Amino acid sequence: MAVTTIADMQIVPSKFSEYILTRTTEKSRLVRSGITVSNPVVSQVISGTPKGGNLITMPFYRPLTGEDEVFGEEEIGIDKIETDNEIATLLVRQKAWGDTDLAKVFGGDDPLAAVADLASDWWIIREQAVVLAVLKGILDPAKGALKSHVLDVSSSAGSDCIIGVDNTLDAKNLMGDAYDKLGIVFMHSATYTQLQKQQKIESEYDSDLKIKIDFYLGYRVEVDDGMPYDATNKTYMTYFLGKGAFARDDGMPQHLIGVETDRKKTLAQNILINRRALVMHPMGLSWNANATLTGNKKYAANADLEKPANWTLKKHHKTIPIVALKHKLTANPVSNDQGTPSAPSGEGDS
Repeated sequence: MAVTTIADMQIVPSKFSEYILTRTTEKSRLVRSGITVSNPVVSQVISGTPKGGNLITMPFYRPLTGEDEVFGEEEIGIDKIETDNEIATLLVRQKAWGDTDLAKVFGGDDPLAAVADLASDWWIIREQAVVLAVLKGILDPAKGALKSHVLDVSSSAGSDCIIGVDNTLDAKNLMGDAYDKLGIVFMHSATYTQLQKQQKIESEYDSDLKIKIDFYLGYRVEVDDGMPYDATNKTYMTYFLGKGAFARDDGMPQHLIGVETDRKKTLAQNILINRRALVMHPMGLSWNANATLTGNKKYAANADLEKPANWTLKKHHKTIPIVALKHKLTANPVSNDQGTPSAPSGEGDS
């Protein structure tokens, strides 16, 4: 049986690149949930970035300040509207696939769409890894720019260290009266299972998306085993996010080739290469323009995004719908009257 290969496809690089980006955006859970928002101006800036540029300036207006004045015959005072800006780091990532990796899907009616679906699914996973890396950096309990939005109960006595209703509500309260900005919760599969045992996960069927959606205390659940887990101390991080928490934009800087094909004749191997230039930026924070990047490369790796020193808080914390709960899944030992640990009891808040 003949097999369609990359070489047989009439791939027009510019169109295929656009096709992959469109499919990625359509299928992304981050986009569908509203956690990420797009700004066409940022995309234009990315596409206008000269070779070597890796920073994107995102200006904003500062909140108005000052007291009101009582109406009278005196001339009213005039305050100025102040501006500021956030710096986003441009991420340029790439991946190559060969026929041997993709051969399984080429028996379909539309092999081009099959390749695009595979590539877009892969990029969605990588985008989520970028978001988790950023969150790890800005929510570091000790040094993170947004450490005030971290509730660490992992050292609490007994079952108070376990994720549950009380601890979740306390974490939500870190946003103060802006708590209603939160709407989505990212958790490890082990955390998800723990909450299932507590019977706190509720499911609804979305007739439009034709998928089952899980909720925890009203927060839409996203499960990802890339969530931070400390195997030594057996602690987990669970993130609560709101709409518009991240800016997500794509572009194509000058001289960067987004999609191209190649062939190694000596190996009879066909190759598809895909590159993306994107911004995945936490709104209200700014990237350190002087950050030292891994391997002295020009663009940040996920390991760089995880470093707390590379991020600075730029807006009031209540405007940033991001909260973290650091917790365990089993109770800590409780000391008895003789000062020795006794067996833990209980499995979480009610």
